[in-house]
Amino acid sequence: TVQQRIDAIANDAMTQRTTSLTENLPSEDTVIDQLISDRRTFVQSKAGDVTSGKELFRKSCLICHQIAGEGKQVGPNLDGIGNRGLDRVLEDVLAPNRNVDVAFRTTTVVTTEGKAYSGLLKELEGNRVSITDSQAKETILQTDIIEERQAATTSPMPSNVGETFTETQLRDLIAYL
Repeated sequence: TVQQRIDAIANDAMTQRTTSLTENLPSEDTVIDQLISDRRTFVQSKAGDVTSGKELFRKSCLICHQIAGEGKQVGPNLDGIGNRGLDRVLEDVLAPNRNVDVAFRTTTVVTTEGKAYSGLLKELEGNRVSITDSQAKETILQTDIIEERQAATTSPMPSNVGETFTETQLRDLIAYL
């Protein structure tokens, strides 16, 4: 998401600087694959606490997801997600950009003032669009101030869940899901 926002407003100097700062970083796939493997081992080592997982879901996920009729529908409805199996659920949670449904892909919009907004784009009546970001904050813009739109294959879901939830919290969340 950060790279997408930079690309939307970058000039040649910014692009070169970004490239030089990131060229020696390991690939995202390598880091995510290792994280998924580590978390799978931890989750399988002991049963999680469903009650704690449900509370964590309420605090962190209901802002965008709905389950059992509770929550918002910014992101996909998660009823029955556990039927996908542990590996797929871990991948969906820890690597949300890997398998993004077209309906939930991020769009970056740049206004004539040079401001960039990223999130789920919805066309509204009256020449307006709505952009809902990863924090479920909605911004409504008039289409006449939009200079550029860039659709991406990424999700507005934060991709740092593996860093923000402890191993135990993740195990509990997976138990709930």
